[in-house]
Amino acid sequence: MVGWSDGTQAKPASDYAIKYGHGLLIHESSRWPRYSVVTTPSAYEAARPHLARQPAGVGYARWLDWTHLQEITDGLPGDAELVVGLGGGTALDASKYVALKLQTPLVLVPTIVSTGAIIHGFFARWLGRKPAGDPAGWPWIDFQDILVDYDVVLNAPFYLNTAGLGDVLCGYAGLAEWRRNSRLGVGQPFDEDAVAVAVQHHRDIVAGFPRTLAKDGELTAESISFIMTAVQERDKRSVKHPAAPSGDHTFWMGLEEVNDKGWVHGEAVAMAAVVIAWHCGESPEALIDWLDACRVRWRPEEIGISRDDLRIGLAFAPDFMSDRASGRDVNSILRSDPIVGARFDALWTYLEPA
Repeated sequence: MVGWSDGTQAKPASDYAIKYGHGLLIHESSRWPRYSVVTTPSAYEAARPHLARQPAGVGYARWLDWTHLQEITDGLPGDAELVVGLGGGTALDASKYVALKLQTPLVLVPTIVSTGAIIHGFFARWLGRKPAGDPAGWPWIDFQDILVDYDVVLNAPFYLNTAGLGDVLCGYAGLAEWRRNSRLGVGQPFDEDAVAVAVQHHRDIVAGFPRTLAKDGELTAESISFIMTAVQERDKRSVKHPAAPSGDHTFWMGLEEVNDKGWVHGEAVAMAAVVIAWHCGESPEALIDWLDACRVRWRPEEIGISRDDLRIGLAFAPDFMSDRASGRDVNSILRSDPIVGARFDALWTYLEPA
């Protein structure tokens, strides 16, 4: 089923039966009809040996700007009966646009398990790196299959996979904001019962993931399925409460827009959660311990975010988070108490100690 936000709803993440296995891609692709692939160069290179036969057309997604995605759509053969999204979050979201435009079934084949794009049918409208329009009006598509081939995914650098856990553990940010506001007597009192499921999900991840690693610390097939399951379960186990804003994700979007750059999603939102927890004075060290236990990279320079990138992004955050014309009204501390000047200097020293 597909839709352009026409009153119907996308299939929930929890309803997808994800297929896992060694040799899965070559087995499944042998049964596909004539198909086109939407991918990135590195992802296609990694997965190509695992395809039973080559696609009728290949479109390479450089970014998610809708003009670019339409160019990809126009360049693919019109008689393909299936679109395959092959790669990370950019390729998978791009394939949703293409399949929706071509009105064909869609199969997602992640080459890394780094983001919720794998199990979410909706996708944002982008003008360059700027999200456009109210998210309530963003389109969606229900995909036919999600195929996680261990042989493909385990070939990627470990941090591109553990970033998926960063995309879950960043939920700590909303809890930190709620606790901080409650401590200051602002808004609703913190409700332990309301967050219990999310907190337990985080604890289960931190306790369970290290046990999936090989003796040498490398990821295993069990690690990949563990990460994928954690990402899939996030929606139904996360806190959905106005007192716990998703400032981490909103900040990431603004950071990319104002700097006109892109970063690994799960790593960037993990860093944003650390920033928010630090600014709230709500045990950022606990979150850092969790991220480190799960081998999630989060320090700015390690993930390619410079001091200037972060400074510019934090200064832009209040405007970005209060852009009601674009459907954003995020009551985050990054909006109400901007991290600028000496406060930013202190933050950078905390994040990147000499």
